[in-house]
Amino acid sequence: MVSQRTTSATAQDATDLAGKAIIVTGGSTGIGRATAKLLAAHGAKIFLFGRDEGEVNEALDEIRAGGSPNVHGTAADQSKADDIERVFREADAKIGGCDILINNAAVSGGTVAEKGFDDIAYVVNANLVGYLACTHHALSRMKQRGGNSVGHIVNVGSMSADQREPESEIYVATKAAIQAFSESLRKTANKQNIRITLIEPGAVATPIQEKSPEQEREKLEKQEMILPEDIARCILYCLTQPQRVDIVSVQIRPLKQLI
Repeated sequence: MVSQRTTSATAQDATDLAGKAIIVTGGSTGIGRATAKLLAAHGAKIFLFGRDEGEVNEALDEIRAGGSPNVHGTAADQSKADDIERVFREADAKIGGCDILINNAAVSGGTVAEKGFDDIAYVVNANLVGYLACTHHALSRMKQRGGNSVGHIVNVGSMSADQREPESEIYVATKAAIQAFSESLRKTANKQNIRITLIEPGAVATPIQEKSPEQEREKLEKQEMILPEDIARCILYCLTQPQRVDIVSVQIRPLKQLI
């Protein structure tokens, strides 16, 4: 039987995002943009980035128009070390560091049979090396804070890590690596009061899907695709759990997606 005291504590000790410094990679479109918008609405300080300056500015304008003024961002390419270092320096100045990192930026890859070395290297650098590099910078800042609630890193992977679709070998390789990276990182980070969560979506209506608006609407109507906002709500749920709770991994896909 659960005591009244235990029940009350459970209701009161959820993690509050108000004032938390959150960096969202790939935050100008899709899942990243929806996540930045939702977390900002819960009082978080947001720093987002994406490759296209116009899309970054559109995302910032949209989020600020919703009543969340403490949102900042820049155009940056996660495949480039200098860009990542600049992002974290600017985040230090604008939002005071990094309590939470949402590792989300990714590009599609195609098949190795049709891609040369430079194309393959770019996808691997953007989708994998960039995740590791951002994590490196985030961890250094989280550890400096100390205490019982140091930080949280959410790695947005993909169900492609397990599904391993044909003609997507490069993308699949990076997402399988993100899965393994998350599992390994957790074994060290948890000891330092840093939580690691892996979110693996199925088909989501984002630019990376490369579908026409008509195809996208049809997929959504048939429940074969979900919205970026669905993933954002899942991320919010994971971030706001009590500190004693570590949501290790979540797979979330459309109801009618069979593979």
